[in-house]
Amino acid sequence: MTTTTTVAGRPLSGWTRDARHGTWHALLPGRSSGSELGALRIDRALLAPEGTRERLAAAVLAVAKLRLPGVLGTVDLVAEAGEVWLITALPPAPTLTDLLARRGTGPDAGSAASVLNETAQSLLALHAAGLAHGALDADTVVLAPDGVALLAEAALGTVLGDAPDSARREADIAAWAGLSRTLGEAWAATGTPAAALFAHCSATAGSEGLAAARAALVAGRAALPAGFLRRTELRAAVAAATPEITTPPTANETGADAQRVRPQAGGCEAPRSEAAGCDIAGFEAADSEAADSEAAMPEGVAAVDMGAVDAGSEGAGAVDMGSEGTGPGDVVLEVDRPRHAVPDEQLTMPSRTCSAPHQPRSFPHPSHPSASDDRATASDDQATVLGKRNRTPAGPPTATPAEATTPPPPGEDDDEIILRFGPGVPVEAQDVLRAQWRTAPVPPDTRPHRRRRRAWIATSAFLAAAAVLLWLLLRPAPAPTVTGVEVRAPAGRLHCGQTADLVGVVTTDGRGGPVTYHWLRSDGHDSGELVHMARRGDRRVTVHLRWTVRGPGSFRGTARLRIAHQRKPSEAEGTFSYACS
Repeated sequence: MTTTTTVAGRPLSGWTRDARHGTWHALLPGRSSGSELGALRIDRALLAPEGTRERLAAAVLAVAKLRLPGVLGTVDLVAEAGEVWLITALPPAPTLTDLLARRGTGPDAGSAASVLNETAQSLLALHAAGLAHGALDADTVVLAPDGVALLAEAALGTVLGDAPDSARREADIAAWAGLSRTLGEAWAATGTPAAALFAHCSATAGSEGLAAARAALVAGRAALPAGFLRRTELRAAVAAATPEITTPPTANETGADAQRVRPQAGGCEAPRSEAAGCDIAGFEAADSEAADSEAAMPEGVAAVDMGAVDAGSEGAGAVDMGSEGTGPGDVVLEVDRPRHAVPDEQLTMPSRTCSAPHQPRSFPHPSHPSASDDRATASDDQATVLGKRNRTPAGPPTATPAEATTPPPPGEDDDEIILRFGPGVPVEAQDVLRAQWRTAPVPPDTRPHRRRRRAWIATSAFLAAAAVLLWLLLRPAPAPTVTGVEVRAPAGRLHCGQTADLVGVVTTDGRGGPVTYHWLRSDGHDSGELVHMARRGDRRVTVHLRWTVRGPGSFRGTARLRIAHQRKPSEAEGTFSYACS
């Protein structure tokens, strides 16, 4: 008998790679999907501290909700057979480390600039969302078949690492600066403008921050090879460094008979396009729908479905990833056994917004009748919503849809994330769920659109009238035209401590409005801009300047009145004398 080790219903390939937080594996294509997936088995020792699994689930969900095109797409976070697996949209290979280790002609300076630009964009987006990568190095930068750089293990270092919260973003920036130096030394010729550009970007990241370093990189594109945006050298290096994903040989197979599968290459048809977009100059966010989630979910698997994460949902909260021990329901090996087809609608969850992908169930062997009995009496604990019991309708098969769709208390289970345990929906609820999803669709709204159009026109007309009225009320009043200016000063001599009252008379055309004027004294004092509001019909506006002189001696003072709001300023002056013995 042939047995294959599986994760979330997919067989593990023979490819593995050690990582900081565990071991990376590649999952072979399922029966209904033609692409490989990546699977990181997280080291159990890192999950030992209390609360680590809940924090890990929250961090993975937070990154997945961002749907960043420069981050390796997350498909699922599952707990199976005492292990925790992070499943990604494609295997994390090749990495920058793989490209740097290859000898001979490799990527050029333009390739280094593309990688640095995309990693900087992704880090800045994580930092703007209040997150951090926490473990950035050449091993966590994955190159997609079209040469796009993707960050792997994003935010895992913030949960599984030992760096303090305050230093995580600084560590990301320092790691990016190190990548800039490394790629500049490896892929740019010494003494060239490109090498100087990478060294400058590395220094700028350390002194001014990552955003300034990326701006310097973009501004220095003239130092890069012509046509570097086509990524010809980078794509060739990625194709040469991409490993072969092979099926591990079993007892009935030899190494030569193992199935060999190459990851899809080039263009936006590869799985990478679901998580990274196809825009070279900038990123286009793409919804990473887990097309591979159609594979069978083995018994005993706890999975957080990342497809259920909505961009507007609340935080993930504490998610139970299960215990580390291997329980009776855990499945490590999938043995060939009779399988029966199950309709799609039997495996839908009532709180989903759409039907779940097809997931064939694996029934127990006929020689174990007790297993089927246990499944027939399974309670609704098979599915929980963030620690609460999932309210799956458990009525009789003849229950009507109205009876089966009684909503839970408001505000309790809205927009929650479903955790699945076991094979799926209990048997007794399948007919009820099938009836739910086969109800007649809501008839479309047949009312004419004329009412909506009329309402839109009326609203637009009202807003336009309100805007015109506000403009008429708030517009500045025009200033009156000044036709003459005169200053009247005291005729007699002032004595000790007296005040001179100089009177300015401004003749206008009778329009109301602001009259702007200045008083300039001969001792250098300027009154600044003053405004007098003239009433409509008043042709003479009077303004005053009071000038007090103290101390012994004689003094001759001159005050000048200048009207400033005219195109041609008008002015007049008056003089008085002062004597004190």
